[in-house]
Amino acid sequence: MSSPGAATLVYRGVAAEWTRTTGRGFLWTVAVPLTFVLPLAVTFGIAAVAERLATLPGQRFVAPVSTVNSVYWVMTFSVSVMMVTAAYAHGTQRRGRTGDLGTFLFPRLWTVALARWIYYGAIAAISTLVLLVVVMVTLPHQFPELYGAVDITDSAGIRFLWTVPVYAFAACGVGIAVGSLIRAPSAAVAVLLFWVYVAESAMNLLPHGFTVQAYAPFLNAVAATGQQVAFQPRFGRNGSLLYFILVAVTLFIAAVVLPILIRRVSGLRGTTVTRIKQ
Repeated sequence: MSSPGAATLVYRGVAAEWTRTTGRGFLWTVAVPLTFVLPLAVTFGIAAVAERLATLPGQRFVAPVSTVNSVYWVMTFSVSVMMVTAAYAHGTQRRGRTGDLGTFLFPRLWTVALARWIYYGAIAAISTLVLLVVVMVTLPHQFPELYGAVDITDSAGIRFLWTVPVYAFAACGVGIAVGSLIRAPSAAVAVLLFWVYVAESAMNLLPHGFTVQAYAPFLNAVAATGQQVAFQPRFGRNGSLLYFILVAVTLFIAAVVLPILIRRVSGLRGTTVTRIKQ
């Protein structure tokens, strides 16, 4: 009997991950709620305070906000939460009896990693899309003084609607790759958070830092969405988004696929040597 193809194994992996996480697990009781609550709470909390200050009699403390600055916290929190969730989930499922079972059920181990990327990436993409709609539709209606110019149908709003979900999906691939490279799941999460929130922002402090920072993957991805930032995209907006996707794919191949190929080649060589000696 022939073994199932890669596409079948990936489909089974997605179905298995859905079954494993359904119910009161970490994904649906903690990660996904945080994905929604954090950006909404910060976005609308800041909007409420700013609107109040802007409407004080005879005083103007803040400037009006345009569409390009309306969804910053969605990208800041939602993408990171789902990325580290993917990394932690992949790291924990490769340990102990669960890892042994996964090896037995999915002889092509890279298909499990790809299935998790698809699964968590899809959740991240859908979640961010919903958040973008909620934020850009609600802000101008609830806070018209400062956010009246926010328009989901203008060029900036439409660009957010497709670039941010793509960014979120690709970021989960980075999470899976780091979760594969670093055996301790908590350490993988720490590395990802340090990379996103500290390392890339601090690059400009190094000698020739601005030149190096121009290749920072996450900064390129955020700038590619159209978000107004001080960082200038190295390859243009569409090129910078493609650059981030290529980084995610490259990391995934280097962390997940290549080690399997190396072990397989080493095993074949060992078998050949043994047969020659015999």
